[in-house]
Amino acid sequence: MSGAAILYGTAGLQLAGGYFASQNIKATAELNRDIANMNAEFAELDAYDAEIEGYGQTAKYQSVIDQTLGQQQLALTAADVDVSFGSASTIAEETGFIAEMNKLEIEKRAQERSLGYEREARQFQMGSTLDFAQAQSQASSVMFQSVVGAAKTGATGYARS
Repeated sequence: MSGAAILYGTAGLQLAGGYFASQNIKATAELNRDIANMNAEFAELDAYDAEIEGYGQTAKYQSVIDQTLGQQQLALTAADVDVSFGSASTIAEETGFIAEMNKLEIEKRAQERSLGYEREARQFQMGSTLDFAQAQSQASSVMFQSVVGAAKTGATGYARS
């Protein structure tokens, strides 16, 4: 077998190696993108769960509020105090106001947790997009380098024949 034939065969192997390497890079990038998308979906579900949990906590707290207001009213009524006006009415109003502020704080915390999960989901998606683009570029570069290498090897084989 002549030296030129060996070089042509080597050039073919360089092309095949570059092709398979670039395909492997692309396949890995697609797999990583799928994993990132799955993680983003999980983060979005966590965001939804955080909001639902906040609504549940608010509802539980409302029952505590109702119980507290009822106990206040019962204690004042038992003490023969009219709860519809005066300081007794002010106490009930203040209790209701504080309770509403606490409910808003519970909802705010739940929304902040949800927003954090939504940000995490966007980060997964944006990172995946960037990583995929870089992998595509890397795959193209590997393929180009293998073509150039194969061309050089083929030219060397041609020159020797």
